[in-house]
Amino acid sequence: MEQPFTPTQLHTPLLTKAELREWLKVSDMWIRMRVDDDPEFRTRCVIDIATPDSSRRTLRFPARAVAEYLGIPDYATPQLQREPARAAA
Repeated sequence: MEQPFTPTQLHTPLLTKAELREWLKVSDMWIRMRVDDDPEFRTRCVIDIATPDSSRRTLRFPARAVAEYLGIPDYATPQLQREPARAAA
């Protein structure tokens, strides 16, 4: 399941299935149905980070791509957590 890299995926957290479920307040079945039955969702919102020789899938969901696909405003999208700047000593 190899998808092309898109500019939308820049600077956006990659969510696990559990994080996606918690953010969207949906069931495992909802996510499974999107991954299995919705080719547009699969193309736009699913990245498999498993090694090429792995027989298992390791799926991640770019938060911004999911938000755009579902019409969720940017302010409600999970953001990357940045390290706080340290003061120079």
